[in-house]
Amino acid sequence: MDVAALRTHYPELAGERLVEVSVIDNGETLASQPDASADFIIANHFIEHTEDPLGTLANHLRVLRPGAILYLAVPDRRRTFDADREPTGLEHVVRDHRDGPSASRARHQEEWARLVEKVPPDEVAERVRWLAEHDYSIHFHVWTPAEFRALLEFARDEEGLPFTIAELVENGHEFIAILRRS
Repeated sequence: MDVAALRTHYPELAGERLVEVSVIDNGETLASQPDASADFIIANHFIEHTEDPLGTLANHLRVLRPGAILYLAVPDRRRTFDADREPTGLEHVVRDHRDGPSASRARHQEEWARLVEKVPPDEVAERVRWLAEHDYSIHFHVWTPAEFRALLEFARDEEGLPFTIAELVENGHEFIAILRRS
């Protein structure tokens, strides 16, 4: 989204200083970006918003040249508003990747409404409907550094994604993963 669309879609950004964007694309697919065309990708607090983290990693790596860097800053679920949520299990992420995320979307939205927004039980269904209708971006998946490392190792070792983990370090309420395209 451009800045105007972001402010319309997310009214809570009204007073925030936002940088104009030069490329607008689906961050999960990067369909407009050619293969091996980038030296780095920075995805700050993004992967948790994706419905298919494995597919997103594959697409980000597709766009990177060999030796290039994928920088991911990911909220640590224990230190954010996601603290009451269970971690997203590897089996769940694999299922979303292989079968498509639509089967689990409503469950994620329901969990978000109950555990993050603390919506009263009798209003959860209406809130889920609103989230779906507005395609509102939530944290679909949540991890600790160790849980995310397990996802990365699966992506590399089982899915065959071409990267090494250069760093995975905690940083306050988040952790930083730096992947190098191999």
